[in-house]
Amino acid sequence: MRRIVVTGMGLVTPLGIGLDHVWNRLIEGESGICAIQSFDVSDLPSRIAGQVPRGDRASGLFNADEWVLPKDQRRMDEFIVYALAAAVQAVEDSGWQPDSEEERERTGVMIGSGIGGLPGITDSAITIHERGPRRISPYFIPSCLINLASGHVSIRYGFKGPNHAVVTACSTGAGGSFGLGGSAAAVWVGGCGSGTVSSSERGGGPAMSFG
Repeated sequence: MRRIVVTGMGLVTPLGIGLDHVWNRLIEGESGICAIQSFDVSDLPSRIAGQVPRGDRASGLFNADEWVLPKDQRRMDEFIVYALAAAVQAVEDSGWQPDSEEERERTGVMIGSGIGGLPGITDSAITIHERGPRRISPYFIPSCLINLASGHVSIRYGFKGPNHAVVTACSTGAGGSFGLGGSAAAVWVGGCGSGTVSSSERGGGPAMSFG
């Protein structure tokens, strides 16, 4: 049986970003749950959430511009930006830089999401209702599809191995034969030699408050 090892990690969480920063906050017993400030919660039963804190990377906070160009952010939902940021951290941490075509063809990406670009879907539904379909961005569909998270990571690094997206609600990241398990299986059976594995979510919004 092939031996499977984790060689790099990256994190974008309510506790901040970066392995060391998040781990230190975690072992200190700090919480990433706070009052929702990104939208009006006055008529909602739940008014707290785990939100990714904004600021400079050097302070362990998240600034989307440090990971994805602003013009490209308009073409993707925020869960894809989170996925890219975590993937970049993991790849840099691993030191994996495939030089040959064979190495790139044996490097896969598997990134899952429980619900994908729900905020973008919600906003587009409101736009259609209030302003009509012609006001919808041509990037609406590719910005919200769950498999575009792994797609963008593959495009950025030129990885050409197995590329998958899994959706199994809250167990997406590691549940059963999916997520980490599915990626390990791909290596075991020889489908790829290495891979980037992650899950990403950006569910903040009134619709998620009733989930």
